[in-house]
Amino acid sequence: MRRPKSLGEWLVADPPESSKPPGPILLAFTVVPLIALVCRHYGWWPSPFGDFRWFDPLLVSAAALLTLIVVGLVWAVRTLYVLGQDRRWSWWILPSPVAVIAAVAAVLLMPPATFLDKSGEFETVAIALLEQPGSTVEELEIGQFEISSAHVVRPDEVYFVDNDSMFTTTSGWVYSPSGAPTGFDDFSAKHLGGPWYEFTAVWRD
Repeated sequence: MRRPKSLGEWLVADPPESSKPPGPILLAFTVVPLIALVCRHYGWWPSPFGDFRWFDPLLVSAAALLTLIVVGLVWAVRTLYVLGQDRRWSWWILPSPVAVIAAVAAVLLMPPATFLDKSGEFETVAIALLEQPGSTVEELEIGQFEISSAHVVRPDEVYFVDNDSMFTTTSGWVYSPSGAPTGFDDFSAKHLGGPWYEFTAVWRD
């Protein structure tokens, strides 16, 4: 009759399996949401006025952030097991945090264009609207700025309404060469430079 193996024999014959380090799949789940967030930050996104308007950047950004949180937890657990329990090193520990650091550094070192950087293109539209009383421009894109509409308010104010305006709050920019814009409803404006102001208006009953 065959003698059963002792505990020592089991340990020698079948050593415990090593913990699995972070790998290429985890790296992919790190890089893809990072790319989505960087594209959103710089405005490299399908037009909200075209065929891909259903591709909501806010929902994608939220999903990307949630994915990164889960990936971070998985990376931390696997790394702790490899370093703490197995007491060994794996180069797969580095790529995910390096990708995150590289994305953050790129965003900090290369900020996106500001409104004033693009103000010349906005001014061209504003002057054209002032020359055609009663005219309106719908669904306009200038750089990363998405304008749902641009229209004239007498005598010489041109309002560019940000497409991200929501519910009872309207925000955007005003071309007002005569000074501070008159506004409407619960209105506030911040002077950006030259004839340009950034505004927020809250519609109230």
